[in-house]
Amino acid sequence: MKKIIIGSILTAVSFCSNAQQKSREFGYNIGTSNYLGDLQTKNKTYKWPGFSTGIFVKQNLNPMFAIKGFINYARISGDDAKTFSQSQINRNLSFRSFVLEWGVVGELNLLPFNRYTEQRDSRHYNFTPFLYAGLNVFHFNPKTYYNGQWIALQPLSTEGQNTSINAQRNYRLTQVALPFGFGFKFQITPEITIAYEMGARKTFTDYLDDVSTNYTDLSLLAAVKGNLAAELSYRGDEVKGNELTSSYLGEQRGNSSNKDWYLINSFSISYKLYKRYSSRF
Repeated sequence: MKKIIIGSILTAVSFCSNAQQKSREFGYNIGTSNYLGDLQTKNKTYKWPGFSTGIFVKQNLNPMFAIKGFINYARISGDDAKTFSQSQINRNLSFRSFVLEWGVVGELNLLPFNRYTEQRDSRHYNFTPFLYAGLNVFHFNPKTYYNGQWIALQPLSTEGQNTSINAQRNYRLTQVALPFGFGFKFQITPEITIAYEMGARKTFTDYLDDVSTNYTDLSLLAAVKGNLAAELSYRGDEVKGNELTSSYLGEQRGNSSNKDWYLINSFSISYKLYKRYSSRF
């Protein structure tokens, strides 16, 4: 893989000194979204996918490189009750969140892409695998289903954040992430390209699911934030046979050493607008 990437970069440099085509693409994507965190471990990531969709604009700089700006909307979720871990089933926490992300990535084609050049150069291909990486901003808002309605969890400070019983600041609902991934694309006509990509978002928060550290004192939490906060902080007593159980101060609720991730896999279709030019360095 290292040799392929180095070879691709050298090929791109050689193309930049010859007559080329620039093109701008406008596209739409649809696919699935998943979450990785305290309520869903890696080997279960693809078991309960959500829905994702979005739009993008891409500037193709040359046959090897492109810059893409995008906006995506996705749903992620996790549920202890659906796992195969008895400790998670007894914890009985769950969440759902809609994620809105917008950002920019750089895209590297592993083959010189765009078969439909003016010269129809045999060194160009109408298909290629590609890699991408960049930066995005995303907004999320974890909620849980309780007594027939979806309840937003962040305002409840379910681990006591930003209260007299826990000095830790509450998490922000808008944060940054590092998107990266790979895919394959195929040019059907000079203007139309289809693609499939698999992508991950490395976040810097452990609260996509509202779960990170330890249980706080539920009686104090109820006094400070209300009974609903305490009820949704510990839900193990809703499990059949555990009705009389409760948490204790400092008992582990989540694993704060691992940040949460979300994934988006999608199919896309795009339309190219060409601008022909010639340049030599």
